[in-house]
Amino acid sequence: MAATKLQANWTAVSFGSTPISRVSQVSFTQGGSLAAYSADGDHFPTVVVNLMNKPRAAVTSADTAALMAVAPGTTASFSATHKDAKGETGGDILYVLANAVAENAETSGAHGQFGSATLSLLAFSTDGTTNPLSFTRA
Repeated sequence: MAATKLQANWTAVSFGSTPISRVSQVSFTQGGSLAAYSADGDHFPTVVVNLMNKPRAAVTSADTAALMAVAPGTTASFSATHKDAKGETGGDILYVLANAVAENAETSGAHGQFGSATLSLLAFSTDGTTNPLSFTRA
């Protein structure tokens, strides 16, 4: 069957060689930012350009110890697979955030509820032009 073009659930989530299980949320952002220019008598921008991108990712897991063990400043590749909703071939999206730097990990848990932790990551480009965020279909 053809891929559904719908995603549900995450698998194969890892930071470097450390697998992350019990994942309930993953997010990726391209981190685009626009700069606007105006001068003289302009009342509106006359140029709008994308001068900087700061790709980011975050993962939330019930395995709080795994995420809290990642020290801020740790650099590794972060990868995650967003599964096709019906598990069809060619429908998964495999994300890789190269040069991901651990920014922060935080955890919380309410009385009578499962706890969770969230690890936030910010990536850099090795050469200043190659996007550290990539994805492919599988």
